Amino acid sequence: MARASRPALNGKRRSSTLVRPDEATVSPAIEKTNRQKCQLAIESAFNESPASNNVDVKALSSAIEEEIYKSSGANIGGKYKTSMRSHLINLKNKKNDLRERILCGELSPQKFAVMSTEEMSTRERIKEDELLKQRNLEAHIISQENMPNSILDIKLLDGRERGKWGVTTSAAAVDYFE
Repeated sequence: MARASRPALNGKRRSSTLVRPDEATVSPAIEKTNRQKCQLAIESAFNESPASNNVDVKALSSAIEEEIYKSSGANIGGKYKTSMRSHLINLKNKKNDLRERILCGELSPQKFAVMSTEEMSTRERIKEDELLKQRNLEAHIISQENMPNSILDIKLLDGRERGKWGVTTSAAAVDYFE
């Protein structure tokens, strides 16, 4: 009996290698339109600020997009999209002073493009995170007076003490009398 061959897909043979969505190739036209949309989104985030009157927002937004594109490996895959989304959210946040810092020149587009989400947080959020870290650290530090001197000093949850071999005295008594 002859073995049937696999059907071809659109006249091409099936490939045994899988392509991840991040590694999939996108046509240059689609890539260009997606990047232009991202530039417009950054530009609209800057236009929400009153400080944008004195600055060329279009050039600034294209510089930021270009730097994010370069830092994500020069493709518009998942890393680019995630980074762009994060940067846009932080630019549009009215509580965050990133937009004004970029517009006044305190923060360059190159530095902004490679900032992590923690670095882009608002100053109040950074202070809250530091306070929370400090509280957690203090809660997990065990003072020397609460530490047992030896393994024999460790008590069970119900308050009974363990014997030499880690057996409670009541369990040892049961074994002894049997």
